[in-house]
Amino acid sequence: MSRRPDPGGWSGVGAAWAVTGTLFAGIVAWGGLGLLVDLWLGFRWLFLPIGMVLGVGGSIYLVYVKYGKEDGQTRTPDGS
Repeated sequence: MSRRPDPGGWSGVGAAWAVTGTLFAGIVAWGGLGLLVDLWLGFRWLFLPIGMVLGVGGSIYLVYVKYGKEDGQTRTPDGS
């Protein structure tokens, strides 16, 4: 029976890259939608920053929901 070697100090690297990718994807996706709205409505750089801020906010929320709770801790819909 073979055992997996202990990753040592590298155990959180995958989660760190997942968080970084989620934040980056939120900024790019929502910023891109903001840019498309700017082009569609004829504005110059109005909805791009709004979309980027919304993307950061949504990404932070997603990271909190996925990685924010500690092991063994469960949350109920009412927040308790």
